[in-house]
Amino acid sequence: MAFPSRARARSEVGFGSDRRPAGASRAARLEDAQKYLFVLPALVLFATFVLLPLASAVYYSFTVWDGLRTPEWVGWWNYVRAWNDSVHVRSYLNVGVYIAGTLVVEVAFGLLMAVLLASNRRGFGFMRGLFFSPMVLSMVAAGLLWTYVYDYRRGLLNEGLRAVGLGGWAHPWLSDGATAMLAVIVVSGWKYAGFYMIIFLAALRRIPQSLYEAAMLDGATPLQRFAHVTLPLLRETTIVAVLLCVTGGFAAFDLFFTMTNGGPFNATEIPTTWIVKQAFDRHNMGYGAALTVVMTVVVGVVSLAYLLATRRRHAVEY
Repeated sequence: MAFPSRARARSEVGFGSDRRPAGASRAARLEDAQKYLFVLPALVLFATFVLLPLASAVYYSFTVWDGLRTPEWVGWWNYVRAWNDSVHVRSYLNVGVYIAGTLVVEVAFGLLMAVLLASNRRGFGFMRGLFFSPMVLSMVAAGLLWTYVYDYRRGLLNEGLRAVGLGGWAHPWLSDGATAMLAVIVVSGWKYAGFYMIIFLAALRRIPQSLYEAAMLDGATPLQRFAHVTLPLLRETTIVAVLLCVTGGFAAFDLFFTMTNGGPFNATEIPTTWIVKQAFDRHNMGYGAALTVVMTVVVGVVSLAYLLATRRRHAVEY
């Protein structure tokens, strides 16, 4: 007696078949097509406003171009020029100082404010709103406002010093290379410390109070609770905050442009201000494009190195 093959028997009873009904397959393909259609507008915008300008910048970085006439291909000459440009090199040292300062006055001070104002005591909500309020101003408005504050003759800071008998401390804060960068860092901290305070407040609200209660039962002091409970559980948030601060420091422009424009004597010159001066003030579009590509690579390398250095396989769970 002949028996049907196992595959034939399974197919006859409807088991083990890998074939899907034609209608189901068509519906799956239609669903996949819909997913791509939803993503397509974002991809088009990203390609139009990010990838295309970046590709254009790479091309023009190998040319001499004033923005009007036909670009002239010069190969790596713009990059060699950037390597030998002392102001360009100094701009990265300046932005490094600026980033280091903003990590203190923005991230560290924002964390301090978040810890001090995390409870729901009376008046703390008002204080949180007060510290966050500078965020509603644009950077240009903040820069212009603080330019008047720092004015040597009639600025609020120097007039206040003279009013309390400390007129000898009055200083041309933005005209002295020794204090100009510090003055800009203070303004940046005034502007963004509230932003990082909100980020850390959101993270603090996620930490269970039972952990602090257990630490208190073990006799931990407030400083010990902060060092051994709060900081470890804020690790992921701190990594993100530092990355935002570093990349934002490289992208800074409007505050420097309105307050110092890179002066005095390039003491506050940063890559973005030097790029704008070369490309638009001096009409060296090709050289400006090369400086832009260099800055893009530097920011990418710094960000990637930071993320790799702070990577952890298992995030802290609580």
